[in-house]
Amino acid sequence: MLKGLMECAGIFEQKLLDQLVFNQNPNKVFIYIVNLAECKLNINPFLQCLAAEEQVQASKYYTDHLRRQYIISHGILRYILGYYTKQHPKDIIFSYGAYGKPFLKESNITFNMSHSHDLVGYAIALDSRVGIDIELHDKNLEVQELAHLVFTPTEYRFFTCLNGDAKVSFFYDIWTKKESLIKANGQGLSYPINTIETMGANTIALASKQNRYPKSWYCFPLRVKGDYSAALAIEHKINQIAYVEMHNHYIFNKIKIL
Repeated sequence: MLKGLMECAGIFEQKLLDQLVFNQNPNKVFIYIVNLAECKLNINPFLQCLAAEEQVQASKYYTDHLRRQYIISHGILRYILGYYTKQHPKDIIFSYGAYGKPFLKESNITFNMSHSHDLVGYAIALDSRVGIDIELHDKNLEVQELAHLVFTPTEYRFFTCLNGDAKVSFFYDIWTKKESLIKANGQGLSYPINTIETMGANTIALASKQNRYPKSWYCFPLRVKGDYSAALAIEHKINQIAYVEMHNHYIFNKIKIL
């Protein structure tokens, strides 16, 4: 039934579904990327599967463009989670942590979502808290003024050696790592991100002496097209990232294993 629902919603090609499984492998993460500007999905199935409070939130947007983006991005999340939890997307019930992070109370499927401009990303994991962040580069952002609020001393020294666009790219690369980490932990921007050291190793966000993380988390830059930075954070070591991509403007039909 659920495979049929996924296909009818128009977001998955049937032959791809059997590749979207964990096979009891907790060291695997699925990353779904959607460019909403290119998305030709019919909005109605996604609107119908949203919870009442989500429909109210959608109605608050003043433009059809933003309303459509909200409905499709949150509807896709429900269809993805419905596939992994074997539920109808409309039956997905979110619980919320102390800082507002949604989770599935009676499931070992964990997830996180990020939306920036036209790009939305979803991280799906098993038995491990996970966070994802995507940010469009704003070349007009005064990154120098924000540097001390974001960087540790080590990161700041590296930042000062860069020039122009390289500074902007570095800022967003570090920001997305830290944002994905605090989203995974569930604390959001209530956490002092300039105490999180991300340059200790290629894939590990190391806790500095000043911050309150009891252990190291694993942090990976993600490959996304365009002028974006993106990162994944997860509390357990993983050995595989599977990118699920949308092609032909309306359907997920390609997967890359890294």
